[in-house]
Amino acid sequence: MSYPDPASQTPPRAPARVVIARATALLCLGAISLESVADIVPDESIFWIVTPTRSIIAIGLLAVLCTGESRWRTPADIPLALLVVSSAVANYLAGQPWSTWRGLVTIVAVYYLAVGVRRVVPDSWPAIALLALACTTIASIVALQQVVQDTPTGFCRGSLDGSHDICGADTMIRAVGTFSNPNLLATYLVLLLPVAAAASASLANMRAQLVSVGLVVLGYLAVVLTGSRGGVVAALAGLVVFAFLRRLRPGKHAMAERWVPWLLPIGATIAAAVAFVVVITRGKVGVRADVWTAAVEIAVHHPLGVGPGRAGAWLNQMIDSPEEFHHTHNLWLNYAVESGIGGLLAVVALTVIGAWIAVTGSAAGSLTAPAAAAGMCGFLAISLADHPANHQRIAYAAIAMLAILIVDQARREPDRVAIDAQPFRAVSLFDETMPLPRNILASMPAHLMPPQPGPRANAPRRNPRPRRDTPPTGPRAQQALRRDREADHPGDRWDPGVGSWVNETSARRGVIDAGGQANQGIRPGDRAGPA
Repeated sequence: MSYPDPASQTPPRAPARVVIARATALLCLGAISLESVADIVPDESIFWIVTPTRSIIAIGLLAVLCTGESRWRTPADIPLALLVVSSAVANYLAGQPWSTWRGLVTIVAVYYLAVGVRRVVPDSWPAIALLALACTTIASIVALQQVVQDTPTGFCRGSLDGSHDICGADTMIRAVGTFSNPNLLATYLVLLLPVAAAASASLANMRAQLVSVGLVVLGYLAVVLTGSRGGVVAALAGLVVFAFLRRLRPGKHAMAERWVPWLLPIGATIAAAVAFVVVITRGKVGVRADVWTAAVEIAVHHPLGVGPGRAGAWLNQMIDSPEEFHHTHNLWLNYAVESGIGGLLAVVALTVIGAWIAVTGSAAGSLTAPAAAAGMCGFLAISLADHPANHQRIAYAAIAMLAILIVDQARREPDRVAIDAQPFRAVSLFDETMPLPRNILASMPAHLMPPQPGPRANAPRRNPRPRRDTPPTGPRAQQALRRDREADHPGDRWDPGVGSWVNETSARRGVIDAGGQANQGIRPGDRAGPA
């Protein structure tokens, strides 16, 4: 594909085919995002294993290929391949239908759709952040309506420790929003709210920023209304991680960039040790202690896994409890049970890769890494005692966020440059300037864009240093300057009355060279006063 010369006066424009393909891929990712929050796509198959959701994903992937700019390789390729292969082996050994495994492949396809959109659509971060804001707003408004209207959801919170959660007159209704469980709603909001907050912070108009901040606050209020203790803790953890990563900068925090990645495996080891102690001592964590103990036993006796989606059935056979289990209430342990050692290694590798890129990307000045990493941190915090990714819609959002975080490794703030380099137009609603949408899809890809100056490259300095037309003070400095000038320009002399260097020939003609160079002619404004 050929593009115009970047050095030419005409802005480089992509062919119409590329523009249409980019728009199609971005719209397909938007449709999957709305499906993750509102379940707007039918679940029934069109024919055989082709569902509407898989059709949308396939169209988006084909659109990315049609741009001719697709680049698919990421650091997560090997772990994802290992996860798919391990799950396939476990599914084959279990002799069960392949529908659950196909769901896993669909989730991996969503990952590569997000990777493709992020790489072929220049400046895709504002659109992705806007999608996050829209999705969190939809879920939050429905949750608020359920609490305000006292809509029975089947979930109540009577005490903080969960001992009196039977719905009654004095219990709080736990909002479920557009999901079937309040914990799922809390996970979804915790995952996307940091990105939505980044979208509101990037708006230039103060009134639009005020509205978007209000929507983000509504989202965090909805997290509280879910009554999910883990959700509230995860939301706080995400905010702390976001604040920490935003402070990482090149050089200034070089030490932090070195020791933070080492703290990650240390923290994981401590968390595993604490979990082991809780399981052995059967600490006060409810029925989860029995679940984790049984899950570890299953994983030890079935190193290749029991098959995707079968952890709940095995747990129900081993645990004598009236409660029905669907997973192991832990993300990593669930994959160890269902996909075996290979699945556990794959998920651990994805966690380490995401954490490493979050730190290095934030330290390199990325605008997207702190927000995406904060959402993923909240998601992983909830996944320590739950497994919300067992829900297909939550898995779509989580894997897309992981793709955005990982792809940002090779994009050190190209988005801000792309916005600053685009022409602007006035919008009547807010009477502000905004980038033309057509220039986003029709411009060159980010990796082919020529280097552009930053937004403050041509901005006037706040306190510009005055240009001195007088030599430095001090007798030695004046003498040195005079010697150098007289050696370079014979006939020049310093005139204290005029405050400038004067060439003898030009002075006789009545011309003063205020710039310090020998004047080769009379310029307007250079003529001296009457001799």
